[in-house]
Amino acid sequence: MESQQEESAAAAALDMIKVLEITSEGHKGTKESSDDRSEVASGKQTTDWLTDLDEVEEILHYKFKNKKLLEEALTHASFSDQCFSYERLEYVGDSVLNLLFTKEQYFLYPDLPPGALTRLRSANVNTEKLARVAIKHKLHRYLRHKMPLLEEQIREFSLAILDYPLHSNGLVDAPKALADIVEAAIGAVFIDSNFSIDVVWKIFKDLLEPIISQETLKVHPVTELYEVCQKRNLKVKFVDLWKENMAFDVFIDDQFVGRGIYGLKKEIAHNRAAENALNNIRKILSEKDCSDVDEHNIYRVEN
Repeated sequence: MESQQEESAAAAALDMIKVLEITSEGHKGTKESSDDRSEVASGKQTTDWLTDLDEVEEILHYKFKNKKLLEEALTHASFSDQCFSYERLEYVGDSVLNLLFTKEQYFLYPDLPPGALTRLRSANVNTEKLARVAIKHKLHRYLRHKMPLLEEQIREFSLAILDYPLHSNGLVDAPKALADIVEAAIGAVFIDSNFSIDVVWKIFKDLLEPIISQETLKVHPVTELYEVCQKRNLKVKFVDLWKENMAFDVFIDDQFVGRGIYGLKKEIAHNRAAENALNNIRKILSEKDCSDVDEHNIYRVEN
């Protein structure tokens, strides 16, 4: 099943490339019309915005032939009433990025089964991983938007990831807009480079570092909790209290062992509950193992 999903994802990305190539002549026509769009009010002078685009090109180490693509990649839908935002480029970039990691990992890990390849790819293209890329290279400073809460969310995210150098595995809330502009930038380069996945990989491979490898990939806390308990024939139960108090409780063999609280996303509260339960169950099991060893030593001394 996972093998079929892997093949379907790669096939879908390749089909998309073929469609884009077929319609490339039509896109050339849209370049001219995009230049005729009325200027969007931005709070910055036009010259300042052009300077910003130059700075982003320096970050990417890529000079755009059509700079409107880069402008589009950095514009959130909230910024203008016009149909001009990064959403279409994000769609393209998402497919291209998945294809690039599929290709890279297929040859890098020749003995890895499809399921493991899928998990590894997902870890490198998910929202948190790409949001980290935006923060690391300061791409968020160039995002045009009118979302009053985003700046605070970015600040909280920037602080939260300090506790998780590589990835939090679902414990930190990553602003989706940060990941979106990375994917949109990938889509913009892909189209501007005449649909060259080789050019895209050359530009973004270093920007995406550190790339999560098979050796550095960590198990998701919910998965790990079930695995730990399964080995010891322990029953895990999550109690959903999110609507009442933004929390999840975890019981193991009907004993309360952990809680996770987060109000903005139910999934993160669930993940944090699993992580808290894991930390507590490890302490309990460690103490039990030590107790078993002590009892064994006492028995040996007495006999």
